[in-house]
Amino acid sequence: MSPSAESMLLEAYENGLELGNRHEVDESGWDFLVLHATAADGTPWILRAPRRPGEYLKAEGALLDHVRPHLPIAVPDWRIHTDTLIAYPRLPGMPAGGTWLPADDRLGRSVAVLHALPTEPIEALGIPVLDPDDQRKWLIGRLETAIREFDIPDEKVRRWQDWLAATDRWPQDMVLARGDLHPQHLLVEGGRLVGMIDWADATISDPALDFIDPYHYLTPAAFDRLLADYERHGGHVWPGMREHIALRASFGPVIGGTFGLATGRDDLVAEAREELSRGR
Repeated sequence: MSPSAESMLLEAYENGLELGNRHEVDESGWDFLVLHATAADGTPWILRAPRRPGEYLKAEGALLDHVRPHLPIAVPDWRIHTDTLIAYPRLPGMPAGGTWLPADDRLGRSVAVLHALPTEPIEALGIPVLDPDDQRKWLIGRLETAIREFDIPDEKVRRWQDWLAATDRWPQDMVLARGDLHPQHLLVEGGRLVGMIDWADATISDPALDFIDPYHYLTPAAFDRLLADYERHGGHVWPGMREHIALRASFGPVIGGTFGLATGRDDLVAEAREELSRGR
């Protein structure tokens, strides 16, 4: 059964958390229904309910505990964790928004810290491992589906096919990639990054995954600073990394469109159809 605000509030109450009747529902996420609510003592809480069951929930909670001591920013501290509900006190800050320009180096520093963590203990937590061949095969499958279902210019298809076939253009060293660094998942105060939420997409995989969203929403100059901050704090910037990031970023409508086809999300299919039909 799909989650609802009522089912989430009831489960929170059954787990000892009594929340007021006033709440705000956020239905924008692909994977979770989110509820903003306030406890009797005035503490604001975030409730998340998975739209589909998944074992990754346990791994996400363990990962948060693992990375928390290393990061210069806050991450969620889960107080309720069941198969159908996550609840934690709301972190400080507000979602960055699509026009955010970082006021300091915390984003680049945080990504560098994550990429430097040893991966064996993280793999033991249950975080998925996606080696370069696995990633390429998965993306090739998505592209084959998109070619069948959407009208995509030949030049665009060839560019993606060449990139996916060129194994030497893919990094071989896998890292803890937070993934999905969308502005809505970054909490800021006065332009400064203070927190990261929604870690369900974390994998041990391509470090470029943590630059795809910033590539879209940062100005070119701000993106240059992000890569410089990342490198200054120990991140590895290899020759061809920027092009690799740009190609992964351009592939987003393929992923979104095929996800929409698989889950019945007509809005995602329509959005992908429009974007994929463009010449570049």
